[in-house]
Amino acid sequence: MPKTAVFLMNLGGPRSLEEVEPYLRDLFSDPLVVSAPFGPFRPLLARLIARLRAPSSAAKYALIGGRSPLVEGTEAQARALAAALGPTYGCHLAMRCGHPDTAEGVREALAGGAERALALPLYPQWANATTQSSLLELRRRWPRELPLAEVCTWHDHPGYLDASAAALRETLARVPPELAGRLLVVFSAHGLPLSQVRRGDPYPAYVEHSARETARRAGVERWQITYQSRVGPARWLGPDTVRYLEANAGGQAVVTVPIAFVSEHLETLYDMDLLARQAAERAGAALYLRVPALGTRPDFIAALAALVRQGLAAQGLAP
Repeated sequence: MPKTAVFLMNLGGPRSLEEVEPYLRDLFSDPLVVSAPFGPFRPLLARLIARLRAPSSAAKYALIGGRSPLVEGTEAQARALAAALGPTYGCHLAMRCGHPDTAEGVREALAGGAERALALPLYPQWANATTQSSLLELRRRWPRELPLAEVCTWHDHPGYLDASAAALRETLARVPPELAGRLLVVFSAHGLPLSQVRRGDPYPAYVEHSARETARRAGVERWQITYQSRVGPARWLGPDTVRYLEANAGGQAVVTVPIAFVSEHLETLYDMDLLARQAAERAGAALYLRVPALGTRPDFIAALAALVRQGLAAQGLAP
């Protein structure tokens, strides 16, 4: 059986405050993230934007421990997934920004004897700025003579949806019975500029499917999708999570769900645990709870293992 490299692909995050500016420079250098026609000036502008934004970003990371835990969380997912798949598989990180980046992951896999690979983006819902960007980078780095299979969107995968619903049910069990009639479940996803949606990006439709099916499996009837982490002056998907909670959380038992995030990082620990909680409290919410990211839940890892095997089989490669 050939050795298979599975690349766990995510956006990445700074592992220390010193890495914040280089991380932002990588992020703003990606034309799929910032689609303005900067042309040959993109590296210079990315460096300038990163330098200007680094102090405010570093202040946010300082509030959640001085780093993003996304890399170490993905490392834990890689270990769990490798154990689930068996000895003929190796799982490697491939962060789109920061380290360990895709080139480092490919070098590690090849040094370990990998003869074929599968790309597993850890973004449940496809978006050009995330899934497509990560896949294009891996295609550039992986040797063309070796097979490469790809998992794209898995917003509708039953195993993922079951794990998402189970995590939601576990958090709902913490809501006191006297508040059950005032339950408001808010699925919060990373935002996207409307300009990208108008060009055909399927992301919002995929988020809608994931939220609807998670709610149905969890027995939730009242729920809302919101979007967070807006950057810059352009119009983005809405409603904004903070603004929605400020207007609607009064007297409610609010439970937020990180529907587009499978690891803890700035978007969960700062945007949801701090900003969204504060917005709900300002509005007079009776309770605020947040569903944890799926992380290394056994049911979620089993879903990822199924995605790997199905992705290989779809390319005619024996799992």
